[in-house]
Amino acid sequence: MNIVFFGSGSFADPLLKELDRASMVTAIVVTKPKPAGRGRKPSEPGILHWARERNLTVFMPEQPNDENFIKQLKELKPDMFVLASYGHILSRRLLDVARIGGLNVHPSLLPQYRGAAPIQRALMDGASMTGVTIIMMDEKIDHGKIVFQKVIDIAVDDNYGSLLKKLCGLAVAHLIETVENVGKGTYVPIVQDESRKSLAPKIRKNEKIIDWQQDRERICNLVRALSPRPGAKTMFRDKVLTILDATPTEDVVSPGRIHLEQHILCVGTGSGSVVLQQVRPHSKRVMTARDFINGFHPREGEKIG
Repeated sequence: MNIVFFGSGSFADPLLKELDRASMVTAIVVTKPKPAGRGRKPSEPGILHWARERNLTVFMPEQPNDENFIKQLKELKPDMFVLASYGHILSRRLLDVARIGGLNVHPSLLPQYRGAAPIQRALMDGASMTGVTIIMMDEKIDHGKIVFQKVIDIAVDDNYGSLLKKLCGLAVAHLIETVENVGKGTYVPIVQDESRKSLAPKIRKNEKIIDWQQDRERICNLVRALSPRPGAKTMFRDKVLTILDATPTEDVVSPGRIHLEQHILCVGTGSGSVVLQQVRPHSKRVMTARDFINGFHPREGEKIG
C-alpha cells in the first residue's frame, strides 16, 4: 500500500518505522523546523536523517493545505495518509488526495482528550485508564469515526515518559493490522459519542508551575504528567527547581514549607504534603532528594515556591 505519513516526535516516529518495516510508506511529511538552542537556529526533526537514509521522499511544508503542496502529493498517488502528532488540521481537499482517506493515531480513548496533550492531561486528571484510538480523519480535530480502540490501565507510578512508551508500543502493535483492515474495508466504523468528549490542549507555561496550596494528589499528578520533561517547576532560593518525582504523604506541613525527617524531604500542600524523590536544581543535574539535602542544606520550615 502506498502511504504518506504525517508527523514526528516520540509517539509518531516508531509508527513511521513500523510502516517502513512493512514496506507501506513512501513519503514522510513533518512539521516545519522549530527554533532550538541558544541561538534559536532552526533544527530538523531527528527522524528526517533516518528517513533519508531509507530513501523516503521527505516534505516539510509550512502549510500542508497549500495548493502547491497538494499538487506534489497528488503525484505520489497515495492510497492512504497516516498521521500522528502532526500539529496541523488537514483540509478536505488534502484528505481527498488519498484514495482511501487518512488515519489519525491518537494516544487517548477518543472522544476523551482531543488535542495536543492527551497523555499529560490524563495524568494531570489522575485518570485510571487510557488507550490508543485510530480514526478516519475528517476536517475537525480528533473527530472522525473510530476504526480501532484499545484500553490500558494507568499504573500509579506511571509518568509521562513511561505512559508514552506503553501507548507507543500499543499503537505500533496494532497499526499494520488496522491499516490493512481499512484498506480492505473489513472494519466497522464507530461514530464518536460527543457527550463524552473532553479536550487536551497544549500545556501552558503557567500550568507547569506548582501551586503548593493545592492538594497533594493534584500536585503529584502534575509532577507525573510533566516528567521526565519538561518537569513541574517551583522556586527555591530565588532559582527554578524542577520536580521530577514526588509521592503523597499525610504528614501535616504548612503549604510551601519544607519539612526534613532524616534524609526525607517533604513539602507541605493544601492537604497533607508530598515527599520529593527526584529534583533538578537550576543549571544542575538531576539528583535524588538525599543528594539535594546534602548539597543545598535546606532548612526546616524554609519556604519553597
